[in-house]
Amino acid sequence: MSAGGLILGIESSCDETAAAVVRGDGEVLANIVASQMTLHADYGGVVPELASREHLRNIVPVVRAAMAEAGVSLADLDAIAVTEGPGLAGALLVGITYAKALAAGLGKPLIAVNHLEGHIHAVLMSASEMEGPLLALVVSGGHTHLYLAEQGNPDSGRTAPQLRYKNVGRTVDDAAGEAFDKVAKLLGLGYPGGPWMDALAAHANPRAVEFRFQPIKRRERMTSNPNPTHGDATAVNGAPDVVDGANFDFSFSGIKTAILRYTQTHGMKERIEARRARLAAALHAEPTLKPAAALRAMPALFDQQTLDLIASFQFAVVGNLLKQTFAAAEFYGARGVIVSGGVSANSELRRRFTEEAARRGLRVDFPSLAMSTDNAAMIAAAAWGKFAAREFAGDELVATPQLKLG
Repeated sequence: MSAGGLILGIESSCDETAAAVVRGDGEVLANIVASQMTLHADYGGVVPELASREHLRNIVPVVRAAMAEAGVSLADLDAIAVTEGPGLAGALLVGITYAKALAAGLGKPLIAVNHLEGHIHAVLMSASEMEGPLLALVVSGGHTHLYLAEQGNPDSGRTAPQLRYKNVGRTVDDAAGEAFDKVAKLLGLGYPGGPWMDALAAHANPRAVEFRFQPIKRRERMTSNPNPTHGDATAVNGAPDVVDGANFDFSFSGIKTAILRYTQTHGMKERIEARRARLAAALHAEPTLKPAAALRAMPALFDQQTLDLIASFQFAVVGNLLKQTFAAAEFYGARGVIVSGGVSANSELRRRFTEEAARRGLRVDFPSLAMSTDNAAMIAAAAWGKFAAREFAGDELVATPQLKLG
């Protein structure tokens, strides 16, 4: 057995079937991901039933591939970790059922991991020592959440610590990544929409169209302190979501509607449909076609008005994410910022967050691009703190599609 022990992580919360082997010292021995991107591309989004069926086909070969790449046997493992939620019920169930059977057959502990915590550990497993409390933005196709995070067991002896979380902001409707995908679909672009929007925005004016985010009105939630003060908000346990009118929630449904209205009032329907048909044919012939290549091969499909609209949308969304994240970091006294999830791969987001963090004298960390999207290495990494604390799952473990963190 390798020094530091070994955990096999399994992830199947949405449309990636993934398995990884991670050592206790943080080394990733294998990280295999079977993507369903091409399968769902024609629908412009993930179809749950199709995703579940594909997980059933992929789970065994993906785990075998991870074990082979790691060069270890099942007997060498110390534990099996699996995503419990949140995610698609059927997709989660495939991973959980397989992990439970494998753990039982091997006589190994089973560890349930929150997918959102996994995304945070995708950053922590590669970042050098970070001093808390931390403000973590998890931003993807299914989630846009802000968490105040603080180490819960500093003496665990693991590079992946056990953390305590408090949710201090969330989307009240669509996630940011979902907004990227839906706007891309509306404009006749490829799926997933985020990479297309990111690549095309580089060729346009991000201030051509002004989009504004209206303040979100929300009833103040019950807190542990009936008379909270600014100072009280720095504590993780019992930290209020709303204090003295502070609100760090997000909403992206309005900007989607604004994009739709813009296309209608500016007579863009015919161009959009031409782009949709031409790109669909091109992607069918070459599923891995990149946005930059499409722009070079078919420049007439990407008129400047459309490019400016894309850039303006991205500029506004990233700006809103930045504003809320750093306002929350200041309010809660965070000493560092973590940004994770699929949208964290966006080049403009990384640039603007890095610049803002430097301006404020804060540290900001992102996962590697490979770790930004769903993977199993982050699930195994998040499991090590639970392994040290002997927080094992029992036979009653089930999929929890709406599982919360903090």
